[in-house]
Amino acid sequence: MDRRLIDYKPELEIPPRRGASVNPATAWREDHGEMAFAARLLEAESPAALAAALTDLVGRAGGHGPIARPLMGVLQRSARMVFPVNATRAPGDLKRKAAAIFGMELEGLSPEDKEFEVARRFVRLAGDTVEEARRRPAQEPGQAVQLALLHAARRHAPGLLRQRAQTAVPQAGRWQRQGNLIVVLEC
Repeated sequence: MDRRLIDYKPELEIPPRRGASVNPATAWREDHGEMAFAARLLEAESPAALAAALTDLVGRAGGHGPIARPLMGVLQRSARMVFPVNATRAPGDLKRKAAAIFGMELEGLSPEDKEFEVARRFVRLAGDTVEEARRRPAQEPGQAVQLALLHAARRHAPGLLRQRAQTAVPQAGRWQRQGNLIVVLEC
């Protein structure tokens, strides 16, 4: 066997198709955009830096206009659950919670890889939330963002839906009997 053939490793570059249209809504994911945003979110050391990274992510994903403010509010609340900006809790607790939210198995990964995978999942969740909210222009912006988050969470963060369902159930309430009926108040 000729040694030169074994050592041959060609570089393959596939040129872009001519006339292929680039969708601006998903163009931010190209060229390692998802990984770059995940790294920026992990590097955020203050709430302001986290907000700046999220603002850039929302802007690149196309979250402009009336949906921008509700999107930022929803994504900032979600990001606080995932990223330890101020180290009030142990990082291991946050990783376990984030893995449960995103439905991930992180066994066998290094701590850095675990954090990076969680951040990538969050970027996917945020990007799909923005794209889904943009598809709902006829709805009120706050409602469109909430529905978009639910739709994106079904795909990327099933644990987030379980958490919301558990916290949505009232723990106490008032009721009164009216004949054969029980009327629940304040629900």
